[in-house]
Amino acid sequence: MIRQIFKMRTFLACVLAAVTGMVLYFCYPFPGQNFFLELIFLWARPVFQGLKFFYTLFLFTTPYILYSFLISGVYIFTLKRPRRGKARKPPAYPPATTRKDLFVVLGEVHNPRRPGPSETPRWLTIPERGLFTGIAVFGAVGSGKTSTCLYPYAEQILSYEAANPEKRIGGLVLEVKGDFCRKVRGILARVGRQDDYVEISLGSKYRYNPLHNSLDAYALAYSTAALINNLFGRSKEPFWQQAYTNLVKFIILLHQVAYDYVTLFDVYECTISPEILEQRIGDAELRCEERRFLLILPENFLKHVAALKLFGFEYDEALAMYRARETQGLRAFVDTNNVEYECLAESVIDPIGTDRYEKLAAVKRWFYNDWRRIEPKLRTSIVEGISVFLSLFDDNPVVKRTFCPPVECYDPVENRDFRYGVPLPSFSWLIEKGAVCALNFPVGMNPGLARALGVMMKLDFQRAVLNRIPEIEAQPERYFRQVLFLCDEYQHFATVGESEPTGDEKFFSLSRQPKCIPIVATQSFSSLKSTLPGETWRTLVQTFRTKVFLALSDDFSAKAASGLCGREERLKAGYNFSESGHDAHISLLTGKAVSHRANLSASKTYSLRSDDRFDMKTFTELKNAQAIVLAYDGFNPHPPTLCYLKPYYNDPNLSYFEQLAKGQL
Repeated sequence: MIRQIFKMRTFLACVLAAVTGMVLYFCYPFPGQNFFLELIFLWARPVFQGLKFFYTLFLFTTPYILYSFLISGVYIFTLKRPRRGKARKPPAYPPATTRKDLFVVLGEVHNPRRPGPSETPRWLTIPERGLFTGIAVFGAVGSGKTSTCLYPYAEQILSYEAANPEKRIGGLVLEVKGDFCRKVRGILARVGRQDDYVEISLGSKYRYNPLHNSLDAYALAYSTAALINNLFGRSKEPFWQQAYTNLVKFIILLHQVAYDYVTLFDVYECTISPEILEQRIGDAELRCEERRFLLILPENFLKHVAALKLFGFEYDEALAMYRARETQGLRAFVDTNNVEYECLAESVIDPIGTDRYEKLAAVKRWFYNDWRRIEPKLRTSIVEGISVFLSLFDDNPVVKRTFCPPVECYDPVENRDFRYGVPLPSFSWLIEKGAVCALNFPVGMNPGLARALGVMMKLDFQRAVLNRIPEIEAQPERYFRQVLFLCDEYQHFATVGESEPTGDEKFFSLSRQPKCIPIVATQSFSSLKSTLPGETWRTLVQTFRTKVFLALSDDFSAKAASGLCGREERLKAGYNFSESGHDAHISLLTGKAVSHRANLSASKTYSLRSDDRFDMKTFTELKNAQAIVLAYDGFNPHPPTLCYLKPYYNDPNLSYFEQLAKGQL
């Protein structure tokens, strides 16, 4: 209101001057009775009329000038100064459990470019479509990546539709410190989802075998070789990766033919011992020859249908009987329950047996005609290159028991009391059930093993997520729940494929279609650069469309962040001062040039210059709970914005400046 009045200061001065002039006109009229004025009236009447006119005029103009000076002074020295905005609260924080649509509140925004409160703060949110394009958080040690970003974001996503079993969100959580998993469990417990938490750790009840899935031998071997390259560096010679892949592929294929089961310890054992490998080949030959099926009549099968279904019985129309491959558990069950059955050789009823013989023949050709013909020194180099990784699953019995469980662990009869542990369901099943799987293996226990396990779980999870794409396309009317990938200290688990078909950069570029929400946090661009080969970190970073920059402590990361924020043209003021003298001469007293007359001039000019929106200094001096965000809403990128984050331990309805005043930050 006051500003609007002062914008009309000329009119206001006229009104005040008119009122003042009228008061003066009646209180102090023209003194026409003065003796000297009467003489002027008698001798020079025009002069008298002129004096009277100007006297009356000055009664109005003089107050106008005084009021103009006064009002202009007040305007210049008070209202013209930039006012400090009053710290107002943003709109009410939307509770995550009551949201109808999926979105994540990153923080509150006051002035997008400069620090300070605003009279119209707002929330910076990323809608569902923007979440699928990924969020990357960058911040130095102690900048609050976990407390101000990962915890609040995880709570908002995991709380969405928590009461609806068909829509609540599951996913994978990776971390290296050992405390983040406990926080995730607490988040799920607060929203009534404590049964959805699945933890993989050395002390948990679950057993996880990275090789027990539906992939063929070559895919498993290729993933293992790619993991070794990411963990220990890629050689310039492609021969070594090809040799690793070939060796692991045939060992896995051998165990699939003979036992339908393989672990990393089995691969390690056959890798370092040619005698054991040859023995397994002989064992596979015997098993293929003695492979048999049990046949049960329908009337006998229906008496124990609930238990027999667990052994994979299928109805054979040609024989009009139910059949399943003979195992020790199945034989023990039918003998114990007196179930009548028949036993037939595999070659009689199973045409797949021919494929098994051919696969076994391929393994034998590789072993006798390829592997044993390699020079011992070269063969030793290949073995050492891969055993350095596989030995991690042999020297620690607890690790071996957790990640290399025996085949009995997956037998519903032999493991009915879970003496061998609870087998971890497939990631496809976990995703569709909305479960949250977390790897709790602190890097302090064994850095190499922690990273290897995290990468294997991540690759298994990524395969399961990408397999949703054809299902989603084939069933457009069906609702598919969103999936969360949450990783703290991402530099420990980051992998890139470069020219290979695997790698995080390829998965994140496709994560939008299977409805995956990737959220990762890392210390800096430098940490990714030191972990990944060459310039592949650039390819990986560009897959995250939303980037949150907290305080950065190295110049490389600060410069890269400043470059990502871009440049813009701004008016820059330039000042010029000059001094000139006339009749200059040398002073006999000081010996310097002096002049009696001098001129001093100053000039101010404006010019357009391209400048960083946020310079490097801004990124290195960000305070706690402050961030510069490059947001993407799924349709359009937002300009870089100064955002105030919300730590999980504070009330989100309190503004940043209120929390700062109370010492809560």
